[in-house]
This record gives sequence, structure tokens and C-alpha cells, in this order.
Amino acid sequence: MESILCIDIPVQMISCTDTNGKITPMRFRFRDRNGEMVTIHIEKIVLTDQERSSLGANFVCTASLYGTQKTFHLRYNYYAHEWRMSGIRE
Repeated sequence: MESILCIDIPVQMISCTDTNGKITPMRFRFRDRNGEMVTIHIEKIVLTDQERSSLGANFVCTASLYGTQKTFHLRYNYYAHEWRMSGIRE
């Protein structure tokens, strides 16, 4: 399958933040190369780094994309209040 993405693209995220500030991403969407919106429902968070001393939070999540299990690398920038996807792997 041809890659549908550019690297480091902005995403629209739905997440939950608890009373201690811990962020849990739930689903996100982005525009593919054809301009179509693709919605991803996060199935599992494999790895998270939410150090308050850093500039942002990093997440490695798994989800299905077009029927195939993929690993997504997501980042939330605390100062810009912005979510970005930095990559997709098989």
C-alpha cells in the first residue's frame, strides 16, 4: 500500500485529561494526500512519555487503518496546544 501521509502532520484529537493532568488520547483524524479525512480510533496506548519538564507529551498507539494494524507516533505540544503525528509503522 502506498503511504498516505507526509511525516509530521497536524491532527485533530479527542483526548481525556484526568484531574492530575494525565492525557489519554482516544481518537484522531487527519487529511490524507487526497484531502480525505481519515478517522482513527485508538485501540491501545503502547508507550507514553508525559514529563512535565519537557515541551510535550509523546504517545505510541496502535489502531486499525484500512483493516491493517498500525502503530502511530503522536505528540502533544504543551505550549502550542497542538497535536501532531510523526509517523505510522506496520
